[in-house]
Amino acid sequence: MTASSPEVLAYSGTTWTQIIVAFSIFVPVVVTIALAVVFLRGAKDDPDEQRLRRAQREHEASRGR
Repeated sequence: MTASSPEVLAYSGTTWTQIIVAFSIFVPVVVTIALAVVFLRGAKDDPDEQRLRRAQREHEASRGR
């Protein structure tokens, strides 16, 4: 492969720097979103959250009478 071939992804140091900076920005964002989805889905099974929802339903039911 020569320096002028189009298959070269990053030939100069500045291009490698741009690739590293792009990964250092996007990878943490993707990881953070994935962790947030995992933890927020687990919040549905939280006993305190279930107790709060049950109390709210009971309170609304008693007001409706």
